[in-house]
Amino acid sequence: MRWPRPGRIRRLVSVLALVLIVWAILCWTFLPYDSPVVLWVHFAVARLHSLFRPPVSAKDWLSIEPRFPVDFDLDVAFIAKTGYGTHGRLLAQLDALDLVVDGETAGNTIVIADFATELQHNGRRVVVHDVLAPLARDKTLVKEKGYERITKYNDMTEAIQAGRNEEAKSATKSFGWELDALKFIPGMDLAYQRLPDKKWYIILDDDTYLVQGSLHAMLDRLDPTIPAYLGNAVGDFKGRFAHGGSAVIISGAAMSLLFDQNRELLPAAYISSLSETWGDKLVATTFQKIGVYLDERFNHFFNGERPVITRITADRLCSPIISFHGLARPEQMAEVGSQFRHVRGLVTWGHLWKLYGRPDISEYITNPIRPNHDHVGRLDEASMDIEHVESAEQCLAQCHGHYKTCLAWTWDGRDKMCHISPWIIIGEVSPGKFSGVNAGRLHHLVGQCTNPRAK
Repeated sequence: MRWPRPGRIRRLVSVLALVLIVWAILCWTFLPYDSPVVLWVHFAVARLHSLFRPPVSAKDWLSIEPRFPVDFDLDVAFIAKTGYGTHGRLLAQLDALDLVVDGETAGNTIVIADFATELQHNGRRVVVHDVLAPLARDKTLVKEKGYERITKYNDMTEAIQAGRNEEAKSATKSFGWELDALKFIPGMDLAYQRLPDKKWYIILDDDTYLVQGSLHAMLDRLDPTIPAYLGNAVGDFKGRFAHGGSAVIISGAAMSLLFDQNRELLPAAYISSLSETWGDKLVATTFQKIGVYLDERFNHFFNGERPVITRITADRLCSPIISFHGLARPEQMAEVGSQFRHVRGLVTWGHLWKLYGRPDISEYITNPIRPNHDHVGRLDEASMDIEHVESAEQCLAQCHGHYKTCLAWTWDGRDKMCHISPWIIIGEVSPGKFSGVNAGRLHHLVGQCTNPRAK
């Protein structure tokens, strides 16, 4: 058997590459922006990029010149999304993030919801805008699939106006997520009309916190005149979207492209919101129609957990972190706000360990076992569960035996289970458990970070 000559192989590879490039160009030229073929190509390119380019570290990011400085008070619009059942969190979030809402248009923040009210905060009038009311008045939606959501909204509104507050709160527990799906597009539209000409627009759930030093360092290095849609990517290639709880960042150029130049798309988006499960996905599919896709280069900047249960993985340890989510109680939001209030500059995922007072990694070399603690946290398919482990020392040995895939371990003496994970969490007191980290590997990984601070 004769093998093809190397020259022929190179020519064949070159021809195949050229065919793929031409095919991609034709797809981009003649197919709609939201064609499944175009979306698949875009998804495949993002996957290839992630395979060959590691996540951006804080050192790499800060080496980029900050050519697009932002002032949060002047250049950024914060869209705080709340609801009747959760609006008790709102004032704690405004305090924690130093967001300013002043009447109808002043300040840097607009509050959108499924009901209307006014609150007082730091001597200012906080207007909560009901962005569903215009949809309820739109008679063209009556015959559309999913109109029951508007009926549920109308019933809740009637209960609120009649003073049946407990009934309204109970209702939101059963269908609040459906009303939430309706809020995104009209809320973004209202924010763009009330707070125009901003460089950036950021959508926040009322249990989301932003690490402002990291956010500042991020936006200072991104061009807001380019249509951009950023966030924590979830979903398949046909509907790849930014997880709303982790914060969604949209450039002013992208907002203008949709709400100035393509407003004819809004009625279809409102119809889709009647049946869409996730409103944050609707943001993505609406932007796809005008050729704005989720930029997945910054996935690892976004986080969807509370600080103490945030999973710190090897590929994110040195990267900036800009968000936390799941701060459902006002005191949780206040605690995180207090923790970060005096932190200046960019914060990495790895910085969380020291910010929350955990021992230096080197201490785990000489004292590797922490009683009544858990550095693994919630288990899933990426963690490993080992049965019939008789001691914490044996669980530690299991972690060392899986050196490249174990960053943390936890042994539960009650059921003799050993759990090891490719991440570490700060963790909380966990009676009956013993835990530790892969100190040798973590020490090596931390050595690759220079712990810079943005200026």
